[in-house]
Parts: sequence; C-alpha cells; structure tokens
Amino acid sequence: MRNGNKRMTMKWIAPLMVAAFAAQAQAQAQAARAADAWLSMAYTNALSRELPFSIFTGEGWSPDPKARFVKLHLYFDEPIPVTGLEFDDCGSGINPGISVFFNFDEWILSPETQSQNDVWPTYDRHKDGDRLVLDGFGRSVQTRSLTVNFENNTGFRICGITVRGPDGEPYAIKTPALVAGTVESDSVLAPASAYDPIFLFDSRFEYGWASNKQEKGVSLRFAFDQPRRIEKIRLWNGYQRSIAHCAANSRARTIRITGDGNYSAEIAVADTLGSQIIDLPKPFMGRNLRFEIADSYPGKSYKDLVLSELRFFGDGEWFLLDPAPTLKKAIAANRTAFAGAGTVALLNDSFIGRTEPGAEGFNAKLRLRADGSFYLSGTTEEDEPHEYFALGNYEIAKPKTGVEGQRLRLFGLYYETEIYGDCNGCGRDCNKADLPEGVTARDIFQEYVDIVPGSDGGFTLVNESGGKKLKFKKFLLTREGGAP
Repeated sequence: MRNGNKRMTMKWIAPLMVAAFAAQAQAQAQAARAADAWLSMAYTNALSRELPFSIFTGEGWSPDPKARFVKLHLYFDEPIPVTGLEFDDCGSGINPGISVFFNFDEWILSPETQSQNDVWPTYDRHKDGDRLVLDGFGRSVQTRSLTVNFENNTGFRICGITVRGPDGEPYAIKTPALVAGTVESDSVLAPASAYDPIFLFDSRFEYGWASNKQEKGVSLRFAFDQPRRIEKIRLWNGYQRSIAHCAANSRARTIRITGDGNYSAEIAVADTLGSQIIDLPKPFMGRNLRFEIADSYPGKSYKDLVLSELRFFGDGEWFLLDPAPTLKKAIAANRTAFAGAGTVALLNDSFIGRTEPGAEGFNAKLRLRADGSFYLSGTTEEDEPHEYFALGNYEIAKPKTGVEGQRLRLFGLYYETEIYGDCNGCGRDCNKADLPEGVTARDIFQEYVDIVPGSDGGFTLVNESGGKKLKFKKFLLTREGGAP
C-alpha cells in the first residue's frame, strides 16, 4: 500500500509541477508584457480632432487630413530600452517611408540611414497587413523620446503603436487622463497665443506659461470640473525649449499652494532640466487650487517666470487639464488670418526657397504649421556659409502700410548645424546639458518677415531686418514636390 500510495502521489505531483511551472512561466510572460511605460507628453504639429494620447487608449488618432510632414512626439517619464516598433495604420495605407527619431538625433530610423551601418545599427522595415514593423535592432535603444515624421503621408490614421522591450514583449503604455477644467493667471506675457497657462498641458516645449516680467508673487488658479485628489505633481520648471531659454528666464524656487477646505502647503522646486516629481506635504481634495510663486531662481536676461509643463497625480493615476479646445481655437484663428492674407496654402505644408527665379536646387525650406509653430532651414549668405535651421513660433503681426500679404513675428532658437532640425516639440535640450555634436552656434532670436503671394501660386518671403538673426534676405517660395 505504501508503494501504491507513493506511485499515486507521484502520479498527481508530476502534473501539478508541470502546471505550476507553466503558470509561473505564464505569469512571467504576462509580467513582461505588462511592463508599464508612462507617457506624460504626446503631441502632434497637425492637430485635427483628438490629442495623440488616444493612440494608446483604443480610440485611434488622425492628424489634419491635408497636412504633410506630420510629426508625432512621444515623451516617456523614464527612459526605456526599445528593440522594435509597430504602427497600426487602421488600413489607411500608410507609405512605409516614415522616419523615427530616438531622443531627437541620437538614433534615426529612415530609408536613407538604413544602409549607413557605420553610424546607425541595422534594422528591418516591413509591412505586415495593416502594421508597419520596424525591428531587428542590433541593440536595444535607451529611449527618452520618440519623434515620428510621417513624411509625405497624408489622410492617414493610426490605431495603435506597439513599443517592444529587450525581451521582445510589448510595453503597456500608460497615459494621463484628460479632465475638464480651466487655468488662469494674474500675469501672462504677450502674446497669449504662446504663453497662456493652458499651455502647461499641451506637451510642447515651445509653449508654456510665462509671467509678464514678474519673478515672483504671480499665481495660477486651477478650477477642475469635479473634486480631484492630488497627492503629487510632475513639473517641468523654466522655459525648457532649450538650455539657453531656461537660463535666460526665471524659474520657480518655492510654490505656495492653497485651495478648497483651507488647504495650505509649500513645496520646494529644483532648478533642473527635465521633469521632477514633487510630493505634496499632504493630499489636496477639491475643485479649486491656487499656485503662487513665492520665490524664484532669477533669469540671466528676463524677469519673466516660466513653467513649461505640469501634471497632477491622485487616486492612482496622472491627469491633466484637456488643452484641445484652446488649441483648436488657436488653429482656426490662424487659418482665418492666413486665408484673409491669401497665404493659407502655406499652412501644414512644406515650401522650398530660392534666391533666384528658376535656379537649380534650392537655398532654404520653410514649414509653417497652423498650430503656430514653424521650421526654417537654409545656408547662410556669407563668405564661409554655414547650414542652419530655426525652430520656433510665429505671431501674426499687423502688416506694414503698402505691403500686401502676411506679416509674421518669428521667434525661437537658431542653430548653425548640419543636423536635420524639423522637430518642434522634441525637447532635445531638456535632456542634454551640452551642445549637440556638429552644432557650432545657436541663439535666441526674433525676426519680422513678410510673405507676399505671387501670381504663379508661389510666395515671396522677405526678412525685414535683412538677415540680422535669421541669415537670409529674401526667398522665392514654391511648394516642395510641386503643386498638390
């Protein structure tokens, strides 16, 4: 009987051990598949309906259907190792020739770089039904941000993006919730189209809240649609468009927080690039919250106090005020102004500039976005020319008397470099405290330009200063690739 019991015991133990090992393996696989990757910032330069957070929440995302060279910017809260990407185009037939930039310019996946194995590791690019697959990396890439340039693709939709980790398993991408509410300030730098406090939630480093020449004593007032619990905040302190912008403007040192239920607390803020998580001394619960800048780190050039981005955390999730209504209103206003000036064809497209009519090749490239951003690249008109690009914003200015067309104030950051730079929103400098390799000069700038429509469907771009900051005088603009 003892031997019989032993055989019976082993008969049952073996399957149980197999089942246990299988369950353990399944649990490990599920844990690998469920590795979280938090994504606090997601933006597109061609906003149409939804913010691109919706890619990861099941709704899908579509940019402006007529826009070319659409950018999608994704910023992870913490760097993650990546070994592959998949884009589900919802059957919209996306052309595979897209480009993906890791950490802006540290690693680039594009058809042009695929053969440059001395610079970029090899990878595989293929379509699998509705999915564009980029994998076969020679190594995992430590990734802070991903920027996708959809190049000449138009009218597409993205139903999902899969990001694979070192074991080949996909990350579970977590995004903050979008909640209704408002934010106001008693001090806003002009133009409000670039510095309104709602831009604390737009996932763009070119925009943020800036006070009007006040280093401290200024406040932000938040009103949520319903009572919210807040235990901590994630803050991007200063003007994180670039290191130069951060140093030039004031940053928060101490924030005094008050709100519903006689809430009162004070938090210290570090003077650092990138984001920082700050625990509140005690949780807040309510609808109305106020931040007062009690003390600040002074800027080298300006008294304006700037905060770039802000997120809240409570009840187990991050959340932010939904900026989409304000963004869409600004886009509509820009379109109306450009249409009135006969220059609306320039928006969300790419134009090349020549200094002489009919010249071979081109001297510059201009991309104006309906969201208020722009990119300009070219070659300086000097004895020893340099390649340059400028990233920034535009403000629609009052036309000069007797000048037809559109007058803009361009402002942002100017680089002299061979690096491809059409990356509004990338936030490269927020993670790197040194000049990128190959950059010889950069500067904060503002210039006024006039855009005059021509009879042939082209435009003339005139630099009013004659090239003091942006190193050009006049370009004849035609649509890249010809007429649509």
